[in-house]
Amino acid sequence: MAFPTLDFAFFFLVTLSVAWSLRRFRTAQKSFLLLASYFFYAQWELRLAALLFAVSFGNWAFGEVWHRVQPRWRKLVVTTGVLANVGLLCVFKLYDFFRSTVEDFARFLGVEAHLPILEILLPVGISFYTFQGIAYLVDTHRGKAVRPRTLLDFLLFMAFFPKLLSGPICRSHELLPQIQDEAPKKVPNVEEAMTLIASGLFKKVVLAGYLATHMVDGAFQLPSSYSSIELWVAIFAYTAQLYLDFSGYTDMARGLALLLGFRLPENFRYPYAATNIGEFWRRWHITFSRWLQDYVYFPLGGSRAGRYRTYFNQIVTFAVCGIWHGSRWGFVIWGLLHGLGLAIYKFSVDVRRDMGRDPKHSNPAWWWKVAGWALTLTFCALVRVFFRAEDLQTAVEVFRGLFAFRLYGQGLDVTVLFVTVLSFAIGMWGRPIFERSMRAFERVPVWARPAVLVGMGIVMLALKPSEIAPYIYFQF
Repeated sequence: MAFPTLDFAFFFLVTLSVAWSLRRFRTAQKSFLLLASYFFYAQWELRLAALLFAVSFGNWAFGEVWHRVQPRWRKLVVTTGVLANVGLLCVFKLYDFFRSTVEDFARFLGVEAHLPILEILLPVGISFYTFQGIAYLVDTHRGKAVRPRTLLDFLLFMAFFPKLLSGPICRSHELLPQIQDEAPKKVPNVEEAMTLIASGLFKKVVLAGYLATHMVDGAFQLPSSYSSIELWVAIFAYTAQLYLDFSGYTDMARGLALLLGFRLPENFRYPYAATNIGEFWRRWHITFSRWLQDYVYFPLGGSRAGRYRTYFNQIVTFAVCGIWHGSRWGFVIWGLLHGLGLAIYKFSVDVRRDMGRDPKHSNPAWWWKVAGWALTLTFCALVRVFFRAEDLQTAVEVFRGLFAFRLYGQGLDVTVLFVTVLSFAIGMWGRPIFERSMRAFERVPVWARPAVLVGMGIVMLALKPSEIAPYIYFQF
């Protein structure tokens, strides 16, 4: 039951109506929202709801034990809890990768190795709620977490359905206080919520769907059938599609949560306006970038362990980022290349600082910013070939085609080029567009708003491709 479906629309309207009718009975309202969240998750498979409860209850239990034991045992408690989360994630996400790697390496050495094959279904969203559990336990140990007043509060914090499948990854201080406070008397900002939902639908249903069906899927399935210029368009189109797909989900998640009275953290801040790779990662998948920084990079020593150790820490952190995305060497290479790119960027900053040029207080010329923007965007697009290709052989074939100067292919779809450019424009100047759209919706009389929303829905249905592809980040 994905967001842009009629089934979800019906589910959400019922949930919204009942939740607000229970506003004066906060415990009953939270209980209903928790049941609705488990029902939503169980639509993928009933066993997933049991897994979600087990993970949530386990993290709550570890947190409560930490508060009750003597201080000398607390580090052991939180370490055990974190390892339990990581172990669960590794079993579901990395076992097949580990098995195939061991067998390939043994075959290379001339030895036969046969590890057991486990038929494991990857639970949708497991990365996001286990990472949220890890953040809660570590923050508890650091004295930064908000302690839930009741088990109900924590279960809802973990399972709240708008952010359950693909984030944002919420810290306890970002969502638990809202759950534990009294319900708001009205929707905090209807105009913002509806604009976010409309934005998310347009990005996913219309733009991302068109790029996937008219260029990206075909180019990455059979790159040898496309000309070099078409493949260049395809890699930039995929870069646009990934942003539209993921930020579209986040927009909808934030809008739906706002209608229910909760504000989720921002997850994208116009990343394609970045003029260097460091700025890109401060704007892209913000809650995950912060998670990597706080729970991987800083524990490794961060930037306090010396200059060259800092570069190493960045590479290791993004190797973890790549492995998190799945059991494929393409993801690992993608993460390592981003880590290397960040290390090179940090090295350039250090060199300029050594020369007395502090980048924080410099104001580079416009052409330097444009060059930095073009280099950053091109780097992201090229590296994402490893991210999108099903295997390394396909990735190599795409790269070979990019630089083979093939003149003949499927024929360039000009609309794909237009949608790609439009998508990058949204990724760069989306804030003023969003604010103007919100002000325009504010001027619509209350009695006319349902008709406006229905009209927008009809337009999107008319523009959407024949099929809506699943959200890309559901596989992570």
